[in-house]
Amino acid sequence: MKIALLCSGLGHVNRGHEVFARGLFDLLRDHLDITLFKGGGKPAERERVIDNLPRRAACLEHIHATGSPNWAEAIREHERCRIEAVTFAYAALKPLLEGGFDLIHCLEREVCEVIHQHRHLFRVVPRIVFSNGGAIPARDLPPCDAVQEHSAWNLQRSARDKAFMIPHGVDLDRFHPGVSSDLRERLGIPAEATLAISVGTICYWHKRMDYVIRELAPLEQVHLLVVGQENADSAAIKAQGQALMGGRIHFATLPHDELPRAYAAADLFVLGSLAETFGIVYIEALAMGLPVFCTRHPNQRAIVQEGVFVDMSQDGALTAALRDTPPARLAELRRLGPEIARRDYDLRVLRQRYLDEYRRIAATPGQLPAWTLRRRLGANLRNLARRAGRVLDT
Repeated sequence: MKIALLCSGLGHVNRGHEVFARGLFDLLRDHLDITLFKGGGKPAERERVIDNLPRRAACLEHIHATGSPNWAEAIREHERCRIEAVTFAYAALKPLLEGGFDLIHCLEREVCEVIHQHRHLFRVVPRIVFSNGGAIPARDLPPCDAVQEHSAWNLQRSARDKAFMIPHGVDLDRFHPGVSSDLRERLGIPAEATLAISVGTICYWHKRMDYVIRELAPLEQVHLLVVGQENADSAAIKAQGQALMGGRIHFATLPHDELPRAYAAADLFVLGSLAETFGIVYIEALAMGLPVFCTRHPNQRAIVQEGVFVDMSQDGALTAALRDTPPARLAELRRLGPEIARRDYDLRVLRQRYLDEYRRIAATPGQLPAWTLRRRLGANLRNLARRAGRVLDT
């Protein structure tokens, strides 16, 4: 069984999506014939860098956003990511066709769509798996043979005939309560202060770092460490943080390998997003023994299990939760988090589930669409519409 794992963002950015791709490849590489197709970085053994137009390319800086000014940056970012994925997918076709892969695992919707549209080019039709990292509802899923969902809540809303569930996992050799850190000392944070950490892109529209800053600002004994990649929103958010919290706020952009030390310096974890498909940072924080303050969305309730669940849409809600949660409850959460991580999210346990699912999917025959009367009528109607359009244009 030969597997191709495709992630166009890997090598360009370092979100949870790309962390998942890298972690999955490293988890399986000694147990399967698997090749990682990535958008950037350096080639390595069984790792191929696929040419593409990266989302941060200078030629994409001019993108015009047609929509509400409040969502302009989100619209531009979505378009940059789409272009990156589509150009990656077409460039990946040649090595995929030459590679003779039995199963192609796609992490981006656009990549999955392009590969599926070109199944007829393969000598042996591969099975295509899509990891639904964006909680896309069943009606909007890209065409594929199987869909990986990451939580039971998402599984209930997925394509019942092709979906399976394996959650994100955490490397417990790296993320655990015993990690040492001198980060507090280097940042000049007093020993008696409470340090909250938030990990995610420093932006308004998803991770809502501006909300976290506003909510923590009134708590004079709380410092905030924001770890994440920057975008067009980041400068304004940093300025807001300095204005509201002064020396109590700290910003950092760290490679994933250094995240355990950042978590180890903190007393609690908080994320301001209203919903997450999964949120690898939640289970990293659990594994590190940090109390997790997060949205009360049912998906996060199911994933985090033991945390402080907050209506993040309400001003003052996070402030109150941080101020009023009893110390005994925080101590209990510090104990329960690593237990939950070991039981449900240990990568070594999840590895066998991947092996079983891949073998099951690869054992099913790859199929091309049958030429049916319905498809014939649809093709005829589309041809008539195109001809009518040409007549009207002349």
